[in-house]
Amino acid sequence: MTIDHPRRRWLTQAALATAATVFAPRVLFARAETDRRFIFIIQRGAADGLNTVIPYADPAYAGLRRELAIDPAQAIRLDGSFALHPSLAATGEFYRAGQALFLHAVASPYRERSHFDGQNVLETGGVRPYQRKDGWLNRLLGMLPGRKDAEAIALAPTVPLALRGQGRVASYAPSALPPPSDDLLLRVQQLYEPDAQLHALWDAAMEARDMAGPGRTRQNPAELGKLAATFLKRPDGPRIAMVETGGWDTHAGQNARLAAQLKNLDALLVALKILT
Repeated sequence: MTIDHPRRRWLTQAALATAATVFAPRVLFARAETDRRFIFIIQRGAADGLNTVIPYADPAYAGLRRELAIDPAQAIRLDGSFALHPSLAATGEFYRAGQALFLHAVASPYRERSHFDGQNVLETGGVRPYQRKDGWLNRLLGMLPGRKDAEAIALAPTVPLALRGQGRVASYAPSALPPPSDDLLLRVQQLYEPDAQLHALWDAAMEARDMAGPGRTRQNPAELGKLAATFLKRPDGPRIAMVETGGWDTHAGQNARLAAQLKNLDALLVALKILT
């Protein structure tokens, strides 16, 4: 796992499988010549990295952070310089077990003030905003051995920019809507049957629904981690996944909000690790 600056992303490796929505025309599971997986968890909204991995030994930390500063006595010490936010208790255990690593002062070339432009640079891997149209994570697909069909999945309502490109990517997100009746599903299937493109899209969506299992609704982070792990454990799944988490733009009431956000992230990571 790692955090980068300024957007701070968490990376972890675990067993990975796949699902699909209408973004992919067909679900075809790939089998690359490796069992290693790469999971990218993005924290939308610019998480406060200085209060996530805390430079508590820096003599300027407490004075510059003032009321936002985390008490070192409450933080989870990593070494003589850095500590984790108290809400990241399980992540601290991962670190002590040699299963987590934190990288400091990592940044893209972008130095302006637009969140949108900065996000574009970080997800495309370009040296300036909108230089590239595809995402760096999608380009990674082309570097993997084996077949290139649906080797990545986005656990998000839409495929994030980092995963957009020529490589085939599936996506899945649980819905808060009531489940449709079997009669409605049958009627839609019959409606799409004559159209080759819509028929393929419908088949892909139904396959994703079957893999997720019945009764999936929008979930808390721990449940999202369990759902992700359900897909990720498939031995015939892709090698790459991306999970979106939101609500990190804590301009007001940060102490309580960041604590809750990090606790949720901690629970998501625990669910991924336990079930994979």
